[in-house]
Amino acid sequence: MDETQLSRRKLIGATTGAGIAIAGGAVFLGTGQKTGRVLAQDETAAQATPVPLGGAVPEEFETETNWPVENYDLAGTRDAKGTDISADTIGELGDAWTFPVTSQAAFGNLTAHPTIVDNTLYIQDAAANVYALDLESGEELWAKMYDDVVPSGGPNGVAAAYGLLFTTVGGVGDVVALDPASGEEVWKTNIRGPLGEGITTSPLVHDNRVYVSTIPGSSETFYAGGQRGLIFALDAGTGSVLWYFETTQDNLWGNPTVNSGGGFWHPPSVDADGRIYVPVANPAPYPGTEEFPWASSRPGDNLYTDSVLKMDPETATLDWYAQIKPGDVWDLDNQLTPILVDLDDQSLAIASGKHGYVVALDRETGEEVWRTPVGTHQNDELTQEDLEGRDPAESIEVWPGTLGGVETPMAYSEDAGLIVAPVYELASHYVGGGFDPDNPFDFTGAKGVLVALNVADGSVAWETPLETGPLAGATIANDVVFSAGLDGVVQGFSLEDGSEVFRYQATAGINAPLAVSGDYLIVPAGGFVIPSANTVTDPAPDGTTQVIALKLGGTVQATPEGGASGDASPVSEEQVEEVEEAIEDSGLDTGTPEATPETT
Repeated sequence: MDETQLSRRKLIGATTGAGIAIAGGAVFLGTGQKTGRVLAQDETAAQATPVPLGGAVPEEFETETNWPVENYDLAGTRDAKGTDISADTIGELGDAWTFPVTSQAAFGNLTAHPTIVDNTLYIQDAAANVYALDLESGEELWAKMYDDVVPSGGPNGVAAAYGLLFTTVGGVGDVVALDPASGEEVWKTNIRGPLGEGITTSPLVHDNRVYVSTIPGSSETFYAGGQRGLIFALDAGTGSVLWYFETTQDNLWGNPTVNSGGGFWHPPSVDADGRIYVPVANPAPYPGTEEFPWASSRPGDNLYTDSVLKMDPETATLDWYAQIKPGDVWDLDNQLTPILVDLDDQSLAIASGKHGYVVALDRETGEEVWRTPVGTHQNDELTQEDLEGRDPAESIEVWPGTLGGVETPMAYSEDAGLIVAPVYELASHYVGGGFDPDNPFDFTGAKGVLVALNVADGSVAWETPLETGPLAGATIANDVVFSAGLDGVVQGFSLEDGSEVFRYQATAGINAPLAVSGDYLIVPAGGFVIPSANTVTDPAPDGTTQVIALKLGGTVQATPEGGASGDASPVSEEQVEEVEEAIEDSGLDTGTPEATPETT
């Protein structure tokens, strides 16, 4: 086992039996435009070369029925191939097996995507434990128990590549490689930041590199002054740090005692040339503090937050960046994996996030090609300049709110030419120093909408309203797109027109992406239930949180009847209090950064 402790400000050199890998994470940047800026690469940056375990594209991606990373393929499409699940066969999709998961976490026991390689399914729970299950029977093959004492809160998950499994123990900041046959650790590297910055992402693996990120905090403390997210590239064979890249500039925009931000929550995508496309999250505090209302502690664009970065992993330098939300006041992250699309005349990177826009960027230049708003928008375009001098006691209602917009991954169907965005409809009320205490957000009342956009021009092909906020992302199987939320109802919709073609009532709420492999649809049902008009009466009489495998030819569930809202085993007061306490601990209740934690 190789265990490495990293200091934030040092470039890392790692000596291995195959040679020397030297970090190239020091990047010198000049001035330029907000979006589409092309940068000259740093001529002094050293090449970081990992020990080769295989080719650039791991073999796990060569089998269509594998689901090796969060978003299925390196382009992030979430469009499963090699499956017979379709609008014609959906009536045959029924129960195959279940696997109970009993870990306890405020935001749900399962927040991770399923990972599938050959006939084995791997799933990580919210306490960082990893389970290997037989795909056909659901039998547990092994379990690697961490029971993370500092849970990340999710998302998390496992990536499969080069005959290994890669995951994170997020709260404590560990990145680990596991033997897929036994679950034993092959190596472990700690990247926890000096101010407690942990990990809340599933890794991506390509060209013998593991890509992960820290975020500004953990469940112990969040958005404290000075906390920032860093992108890391680790050697897939040894865990050695090849390079890291800081996602904030100018010492946190001139005020590191108050400001924080950056990092990624969902993994990058990778093009055929090996360039990575990295989504970067929001700046903080939001919308400000009593001393610095309306983001006045961080004037300007707050680079590189709320951006897409196109990076050369050989030199750890930028080709370009595109900032989707400059100077973000409202916690409107650009946190989702960019989807890479190749059209006849142009290659695009499609970005989205809590800001509630779907944005197409030219992959060569970073220039914006089109931008389409999805869901409700109100006051979200107010800038720092617009708010200067405004009464800090004034309450402003903002749509999308801090838990709104496109919260979970989109999907892309090349056959249909459609991007599908699951939109979580929820507002926030702010005063200058944080959330309005007289108008707390009520996550139990969230609605949603599924929006399909024509990828060529961003025009809306169809919109389908949802009775609950979608937290399972979008997952495509041929001409059907699936999503789900905390009402526990899995729905399938026709890609042609958005009409519902499938409905299934799970035993718990769903706060994690689904996956498809062959004839299977895998549902991580690990949340509490917040009933909607679709929820079947008493969907979870035993409160079971579990992985559910549905299969063509399985036991088809009797057609669920909706209309049970208010009667169906709703989220308890204790569960609401637990979530609110977790939100308060994270700093989300006020937007005010906590006291700077002790250096670790």
